[in-house]
Amino acid sequence: MASFKIKRKNEEPVIDVGTFSDIAFLLIIFFILTTTFIKPAGNKMEIPAGSTDTSQKTEKQMTVNLNGGKILWGENQKNMKIEEFRDYLLGLNLKEREEKNRVIIVDSSADVSYELYYQVVMAITYADGVMALIEHADKKKL
Repeated sequence: MASFKIKRKNEEPVIDVGTFSDIAFLLIIFFILTTTFIKPAGNKMEIPAGSTDTSQKTEKQMTVNLNGGKILWGENQKNMKIEEFRDYLLGLNLKEREEKNRVIIVDSSADVSYELYYQVVMAITYADGVMALIEHADKKKL
């Protein structure tokens, strides 16, 4: 018997990719049209109107400025050591005041050591003060 060998070419079938680009563009257009953009989240705040009532007593806000290794207290920027600062806060008797009158603003520069910052925060907390921090946008580092 005679055997016949059939020679086949090892050609791979060619897939027409021309329609893939059409489908890709259609999908891109579909997703663009159906996407909903996220609105920035935030809280609507109502700012109270200012009053010119002179009968109300205006108290100065208690402020601590931390600059380098210094603790500067109040409007006069009195330089204090941490022990003096603790004793001064305890002498203010913040526990007996209303919460709105116990707020102490802490303004810290970038060169303040963490240890000093922590000691000031703990002194305010121990004296039952309510702390408010000031954040400077130009000093913010990521």
